[in-house]
Amino acid sequence: MWDNPRLLNAAAGALTALALMVFAVAGAQLLLRSTLFPLREMTVRGALAHTSLAEIERAADGRVGGNFFAVDLAQVRAGLEALPWVRRVEVRRVWPDRLEATLEEHVALARWAEGGLVNVQGERFAGASAVTLPQFAGPSGSEAEITRRYRRFGEILAPVAAPPERLTLTPSSDRPFGSIMRPTGDQSDS
Repeated sequence: MWDNPRLLNAAAGALTALALMVFAVAGAQLLLRSTLFPLREMTVRGALAHTSLAEIERAADGRVGGNFFAVDLAQVRAGLEALPWVRRVEVRRVWPDRLEATLEEHVALARWAEGGLVNVQGERFAGASAVTLPQFAGPSGSEAEITRRYRRFGEILAPVAAPPERLTLTPSSDRPFGSIMRPTGDQSDS
């Protein structure tokens, strides 16, 4: 073996690659545990009508840890998405010491019969609102279908300026379109 230059070169190359890999892993570990790159700030973007900065701080507390390289962005995002009015969150690192979170809030369209609200995308969420909203009811998982039908019924009733105030989707096959109620105000037929 010692008199074969090809074998010696291959062994030297393998040892060099192994040494570089060990140094790279050690360097990455040192970088992840280093106090040289602390996070100093978290910036929140987005139009927030129902979510306060105090709620965001509480949701992020304990999740924003480590340094710039070690912070778990998925964990921060999950904590912020757990807030009742937050629909979607994007979190990214901004060099050298900042996180930037862009929040999108739900826009309430209706109240759900079993509690909570339904947003304009037809998704149910756990928010609360004092605003007068139509009432939706139906089987679990039918929120998107009811939202689609509500919009269609609203288009049909637009000439009489009476949007539906309640929409119920029944699982029964004898009423495939659900039921609607017009507002109790103007009941004139035109």
